[in-house]
Amino acid sequence: MDKNRTKNTLLIDGSAIVHRAYHALPPFTSSDGTPTNALYGFITMFLGMVDMFRPSYLAVCLDTPKPTFRKKILSTYQAQRPKAPENLSLQFPLVIEFLKVSHIPGIAKAGFEADDVMATLSELVQKNVPDSHIYIVTGDKDILQLVNDGVTVVMPKSGIRNVDLMDSTAVYKKLGIQPSQVVDYKTLAGDPSDNYSGVTGIGPKKASTLLSRYGTVENIYKHLNEIEVNIAQALKTYENNALIAKELAQLKMNVAIDTSIQDLIYTGLHTEQMLPFLHKYTLKSIEKRIMAEKSEVNTSGKKQKNQLSFF
Repeated sequence: MDKNRTKNTLLIDGSAIVHRAYHALPPFTSSDGTPTNALYGFITMFLGMVDMFRPSYLAVCLDTPKPTFRKKILSTYQAQRPKAPENLSLQFPLVIEFLKVSHIPGIAKAGFEADDVMATLSELVQKNVPDSHIYIVTGDKDILQLVNDGVTVVMPKSGIRNVDLMDSTAVYKKLGIQPSQVVDYKTLAGDPSDNYSGVTGIGPKKASTLLSRYGTVENIYKHLNEIEVNIAQALKTYENNALIAKELAQLKMNVAIDTSIQDLIYTGLHTEQMLPFLHKYTLKSIEKRIMAEKSEVNTSGKKQKNQLSFF
């Protein structure tokens, strides 16, 4: 992290974390039978991230039920993904309720994915708070295209407890490319998780090799005569697929959201309303941790870093 960056910004992909929590934790319910495993996992991850990064600016970004602009580009985009289980769908409103009582901005925009909203907020912070380092919490590799000296992606790697910090070095180690090449990488290799192909016949390894040599997709097409015949032919045959893939992979940095930098200022946990919420949904272990933290703060006058283990 750049020593000149004295503040932290935390952007959390709420939808991705809720999904991960639901599948990582066994089913359990509140006292009235409401399913709460995804809610519990999200709150645990949220509090752990806040405790770890101590943000000055904070937002949770969410998907919306409406189709995104990518669906208009490719009708089969993400079509292979199964419908969310009912017990998972029931918990998204609870997560939104938690954000409201905690005074945490939950930001979504119909027609766009949470990734696009995070990209837009990342741009907003970089322009307005240049001394802030941005940490983006998500399991979606699309967001790796945003990594730079001031942006690190925090990726859960197992369950909801263990994470990888993805800076430029980590991205290169994982994919063999620079973060600025992630869109071109997906342009060539496609993305099975989002159900779109790039250039048929070019997989991840070949994509990284070509980009290492030529830098960009545009430059690759300028040097087709230098590339092995079967790969060059595939690039010609599936050029339209590549154009579509690039449009799908590129995150939007200018989503029209009604959010200012002041809206993202984090002033700490609002436990007065949070505690009744936790009690309502029988999240006893989190409730006890928050109460213990309040007691510690009241006793010492300040909170010690990492005094509670939320992970």
